[in-house]
Amino acid sequence: MRKYIWSAIVLLGLLIARLGFAALNLSDPAMPELTVTLLITGGMLVGLVGATGLLGMLDWFAHAPVERRHRR
Repeated sequence: MRKYIWSAIVLLGLLIARLGFAALNLSDPAMPELTVTLLITGGMLVGLVGATGLLGMLDWFAHAPVERRHRR
């Protein structure tokens, strides 16, 4: 189940970055450059976090609340 969650986070990051690239291609002056930059970099960072979690490097994040309950 965790792999599906991390995969969804990766896909969400790709979607956010794609929205930034689509806004960049529109050349619409209504969309500020800062917004496009934030969409692209934010999407790439979200995708990186999801990929890191998918590789198991963020496994401690999912287990942290369970370990605290059994520590008594």
